[in-house]
Amino acid sequence: MPHIVYLMSDTGGGHRAACRAIEAALSELYPETFTGELVDMWRHYTPFPFSTLPDTYVKWVNWSPTTYAAQYWLNDRIWRAKPLSHALCRQLFPRMRQFFQKYPADLYLCAHSVFVRPAIYALRKLGIQKPFITVITDYALPNIMWYDPRVDLTTIPTEPAYRRGLRLGLPPEKMVLTGAPVHPKFTKLTLSKAEARQTLGWSPEARIVLMVGGGDGMGTLPQTARAIDSLKLDAELVIIAGRNAAMKKALEARQWERPTRIYGFVNNIEVMMRAADLLITKAGPATLTEAATVGLPMVISGAIRFQESPNVKYVVSRKAAVYAPSPRKVAAAVAELLADNSAKLRALAEGVKSIAEPHAVWRIAELIHQHATKAAES
Repeated sequence: MPHIVYLMSDTGGGHRAACRAIEAALSELYPETFTGELVDMWRHYTPFPFSTLPDTYVKWVNWSPTTYAAQYWLNDRIWRAKPLSHALCRQLFPRMRQFFQKYPADLYLCAHSVFVRPAIYALRKLGIQKPFITVITDYALPNIMWYDPRVDLTTIPTEPAYRRGLRLGLPPEKMVLTGAPVHPKFTKLTLSKAEARQTLGWSPEARIVLMVGGGDGMGTLPQTARAIDSLKLDAELVIIAGRNAAMKKALEARQWERPTRIYGFVNNIEVMMRAADLLITKAGPATLTEAATVGLPMVISGAIRFQESPNVKYVVSRKAAVYAPSPRKVAAAVAELLADNSAKLRALAEGVKSIAEPHAVWRIAELIHQHATKAAES
């Protein structure tokens, strides 16, 4: 039974979510064929203080988005220099060697940009002839570190990301434009909006605005919710605070003008998306692709500069979302979309279909199966 090791990290929820989505698709397409395990590379295979990043990432992004954006911009440029890239690979080689010794596999899948180059460098230097696949979890303009021609295959989420790969010298035969993977539960959702609301116990008639801040409850979610609530729109709010217990407690303590439901971390976000009329979210790739798969129009409330701002340009240009980068602007956008008999909202719902890639995770699973089968036969 082929064993897959996934290189990821809990620096944001998208890396783990992509790996779990792929695991689920493999399990459905090829039952009892693959085993797998996820390894947090930042936590276990980088030196202190970098090893603390899974614990400090959310605080960094929330408290100082400017410095986070600056390091992202810098990293996208300095690693173009081959001497620096080689130096990083050599520096991390002892830790990567430990990783490959501890986690033997029939196929390695990397879902984090920082570890593509060090891992493939070590794998080839150690003479381990196992397939290595990169699954890009960024979206419209992935960081340069995602791209390495030494890997066996790179799956690409969007056309701009594919064009960037070509510019960076990746051979076309080593890239596949699959779309971004989302969990099969989004692609197989059969509930109607009315059924989803009945399942959740939500109002069958109200217009419902769903607000999310990712699994960790990031961004200006409370301020944005208050701004929308102050307009006293004919709508209800559903706010998902994720794992941010302090945020959830503060939201629950507030007296709301509109009917408002507040949740912590949830495992049925696909049902909530199906039940809602409009989504308020930051421009994280995982949420964007999940909402698109369900067909839920979006107002994007913010984006990390350089990392997520290209996502905004991509989805807005395809008329799948409205960009409103402040609580006040989000509230105004919501009011406009819910007015005019929701004609503008229906137009967004049509636009969001243009960025949906419901077959992506299945295609990626098929590619993994092909490479694992080929490796077993050689």
